[in-house]
Amino acid sequence: MPIIINHNLCDEAPECGGIEVCPNGAFNFDKKKKRICIDRSKCTECLKCTLPDCCPVGCILYARNTQEEKRIRDRIKEDPRTAKWLWKERYGCQPAKTTPKATILTTSNFEAMMKKKGYKLIDIWHYDFLDCRAYSVLFEDLLKGIKAKIVTYKLDAQKHPGLAKILKINKFPTLTIMEDQNEIWRLEGLLKKKSAARTNLEIKKLL
Repeated sequence: MPIIINHNLCDEAPECGGIEVCPNGAFNFDKKKKRICIDRSKCTECLKCTLPDCCPVGCILYARNTQEEKRIRDRIKEDPRTAKWLWKERYGCQPAKTTPKATILTTSNFEAMMKKKGYKLIDIWHYDFLDCRAYSVLFEDLLKGIKAKIVTYKLDAQKHPGLAKILKINKFPTLTIMEDQNEIWRLEGLLKKKSAARTNLEIKKLL
């Protein structure tokens, strides 16, 4: 099955991680088109280009079967994001390139977070799930106009499955809001941009 690039979101940098990690030279930067291209005759589907460290924002995707290929291509078509979104914090996916607004949760700071008083928003994502790779909504849209102080966190469930288990997370991505040590709201699964305004209203009612 093919490797797919989300060109709507890709910054098309000549320093693309795919070019660096591909052992067969399947990735290249087309100077005329000014975009990253793939020579499928050279691709052996080793999947090194799909690892999070290669493309931190998940523009390089792999379809495991024809059904997933269709889902990925359909998501790309309906995805309103552009490369400028790469620099902002997003729901259900890897943290943005710049210093994130969200604190990254690990085994070293998780317990302290749980004991912390006040409102806490925790974004739990997992790279192996398509919805965490193909789409995301900006935190600024979800939290627009919210005056209550809320601290945001991100949890990589692939790296820390035990922490996700403590939070009783069974679906990815998941967004949860806690007040002190108690969960008061939860959103599971894909959230499209058109639903962000409604979700924002739901959060406002809670805080």
